[in-house]
Amino acid sequence: MGVNNMDNQSSFYQQIDSIHFPAPLPKTLLAVEQHFDAPSVGNVAEATVNALTESDLLDKMEAGGSVAVSVGSRGIANLSTIVKTTVDTLKSRDLHPFVIPAMGSHAGATAEGQTEMLANLGVTSASVGAEIRATMDVTQIGDVSEIVAGGPPLYQDVYSVDASHTLLINRIKAHTSFRGSIESGLAKMCAIGLGKQFGAADFHRQGVKALKTYLAPAARIYERNTNVVGGLAIVENAYDDTAEIVGLSAAEIGAEREAALLVRAKSLMASLPFSAIDVLVVRELGKNISGTGMDTNVIGRCKIPRQPENFGGPDIGTIAVLDLTAQSHGNANGMGLANVTTARLTRKIDWQAIYTNSLTSGVLGMWRASMPLAMADDARAIQAALLGCAEPPEEAKIVLIRNTLALDTMWVSASLRAEVDAHPRLSVLDEIALSFDDGIMVSPWEMER
Repeated sequence: MGVNNMDNQSSFYQQIDSIHFPAPLPKTLLAVEQHFDAPSVGNVAEATVNALTESDLLDKMEAGGSVAVSVGSRGIANLSTIVKTTVDTLKSRDLHPFVIPAMGSHAGATAEGQTEMLANLGVTSASVGAEIRATMDVTQIGDVSEIVAGGPPLYQDVYSVDASHTLLINRIKAHTSFRGSIESGLAKMCAIGLGKQFGAADFHRQGVKALKTYLAPAARIYERNTNVVGGLAIVENAYDDTAEIVGLSAAEIGAEREAALLVRAKSLMASLPFSAIDVLVVRELGKNISGTGMDTNVIGRCKIPRQPENFGGPDIGTIAVLDLTAQSHGNANGMGLANVTTARLTRKIDWQAIYTNSLTSGVLGMWRASMPLAMADDARAIQAALLGCAEPPEEAKIVLIRNTLALDTMWVSASLRAEVDAHPRLSVLDEIALSFDDGIMVSPWEMER
């Protein structure tokens, strides 16, 4: 007779509930503020209109035509305002916009899941004034091998194909798996976002090589073979706010203009301010925070087979991640970047969602979807991380952050005080007690400003 799955789960949680390896935890932490040079657009709606008009994108679309406005799965600042303003501006030019999800295999690779993910990002028919049309059906529009030998086939969402024009909206940022002149942005949204699961799977099958080699050539195929007129490229500052909105034509996507915006985006990125951290405690990971749950550019871990592990960032001994954001819908992709997690996080995992995302990502997703050591609660998870950091726990340099997007406030152990005082971007706000309620951390999170 087979063993009931619920019995297996119950046994798993019963066993880890009995595991406890004590280590001394600090009684207090320093609340530290990090200051960044952070330009901001100010009026997001006005900046959106300017980007559309100054780039001549509106003039490239014939009045009376339909426009598929492509929106991704990332938690972009002011996204609903940017999409609504775009929709309103298109309507003012006698165009007929609708919104499509352009997010590859995310949200369980279902139309319903992708519509729900847009809603969680604030993009609904009611909020932006346009119909949401979601499908996983695609049409093949070409092949990168037309330009570069060995390149993958390329696809386009069928609603996008049927429209008169397609306009992309996406953030330009450093990718979490590779370094190149073109990383995350509009070219990637074409090949992988509009390509849905078919495009994402075919592109990722060759791993990092495909991303480095084929994104720019793919953009030329979309320029030549499709109705993509261009897009709005968003650059964010270190406070996760809108720094710039720039309109790019189809010819500029995947070319020098997008590459220059990537350089700009990298210069504005937030970072952890220490060269070495013994234990990093991350309150939450999530797909709305990064495609890898925790941004690899921040934590300096790559976790891709056959790729160098040094990905920039600080030298971190162990990472403990405590929870999963609700906006992730159970997709805990990126937990494999941590060493320790909690039973609370594992109970929220939708294994179908995380495996679909991981297997579609190919070699890029395998290690990152692995479950780390799971401890019964926050306190035990941090103690386990302390025991594994290769430093005496009472001397360990400990940093707590809410997530890898929120680095303006952090909480650090007294062992980092000298480094904080010497750092030009850091200032101490307060000294706060570290406290738990039935093993779940209460402070310093309750002290967030």
